[in-house]
Amino acid sequence: MAIRTNEFRFMYDENYDRLMIASKRKDEVMSGSVRVLNLILDFTTSGRIANIEILQASKYLESLGINSDILNNLTSAEIVVKQQRDGYLIYFVLQAGQKVERIPYNIITEPIAQVIKN
Repeated sequence: MAIRTNEFRFMYDENYDRLMIASKRKDEVMSGSVRVLNLILDFTTSGRIANIEILQASKYLESLGINSDILNNLTSAEIVVKQQRDGYLIYFVLQAGQKVERIPYNIITEPIAQVIKN
């Protein structure tokens, strides 16, 4: 089931347990994707994260103590990305009727000098 709400479009594929949330605008051009653990992030040429796919979405929610049944009843889904000193904090705001869950996902980045030393 694919649904569009304002700026975001979303789809949960129960067979493959994947949640896709997209916010790419018509005037944007995609420049590439990166996979970080169970996330696939799609970037625009301006560096904005426009689309996110969560692999094994129900397992991820359950690991946080959140009932994964929300995925089958979504009425809205949004992405909030905040850059932090040591990486990025991504929130998936999922809504099913009156129930709203704010799902956090941290991506820690290491400085290049630190990676080279190791």
